[in-house]
Amino acid sequence: MKKKFLLILISLFTTSFMVSQNDINQNGLKTTVITGLIANETQAKRYEIASIGYNSVHWQVGGLVIIELFQISYGTGYEKYIIENGFLQGVNSGSPILKLVESHGIYHSGKIEIGTPTDLTTTLGGAINKQLPIFLDVRYYANYKIKFTYLQEKVENVTDSNQIKISQTPNSTNIPDFSASTALGLNLNISGNGNHYIQNGNLGIGTTVPDEKLTVKGKIHTQEVRVDMTGPLVPDYVFENDYKLKTLQEVESYIKENKHLPEIPSAKEIEKNGLMLAEMNMALLKKMEEMTLYMIEMKKENEILKNNQKLLEQEFKNFKK
Repeated sequence: MKKKFLLILISLFTTSFMVSQNDINQNGLKTTVITGLIANETQAKRYEIASIGYNSVHWQVGGLVIIELFQISYGTGYEKYIIENGFLQGVNSGSPILKLVESHGIYHSGKIEIGTPTDLTTTLGGAINKQLPIFLDVRYYANYKIKFTYLQEKVENVTDSNQIKISQTPNSTNIPDFSASTALGLNLNISGNGNHYIQNGNLGIGTTVPDEKLTVKGKIHTQEVRVDMTGPLVPDYVFENDYKLKTLQEVESYIKENKHLPEIPSAKEIEKNGLMLAEMNMALLKKMEEMTLYMIEMKKENEILKNNQKLLEQEFKNFKK
């Protein structure tokens, strides 16, 4: 009898322990885990995994929901999303915001999406409460466990603000195939006194494949750019006495044959290799210095021609006399 009673206690404890691991409440900060969210073939699936009750006019307790995706099938994959529908983000003004804040591993076959909010039948302070659906999209044989972290009251059906319904066994619908982005929806804020460092690796802005220490895909707005001259020499050697300046006839022949200035890359070369700012600035400075020498020489020739013209005019006057 005692043995039978002990087995019953163990069974009850095990069952209670297993259930408690799906939902944990730590002083109001709650977590729920659901599993079995799969695409067992190449057909992509969509699961409605949760819905949030909130109010678009009034403040609420549960403004944030954190959703973590764990890929458990054939390789590592982890994503962490934050849904914001707190003050000024779906409450009073604006719309709920979904951000991907972490992405790790080599397989990324699932993503979170938020649907269109719908009205509930209840109100708060005269304003209608709303319900926001949350979806998980899964593709190509992936299998996911999902962990929710939230402050809302967990309910079976959302009827009021500050509630959340999490479906332990959601149904799936077929959707077109997709690719899950790993681009993070973060605003990077580096503040405080002193210096800040990115010691190793390359930094990409607007690109995930930086090929230099800093790679920017897009426009740069700044007040000043300073370049350390460790590459091409500043071409003041053009003004040395032993510098061999090409004649204008030589420059003309080169342009006719090549369709660009000597020592300046062609349009095709720039399209292929990009424009190296320091090298190009030094090359253009050299051309400006050479042009200055040509202008000085032309001025000298012009002075000679003017003097010769004066002599000819004086001779012509004398001849007339």
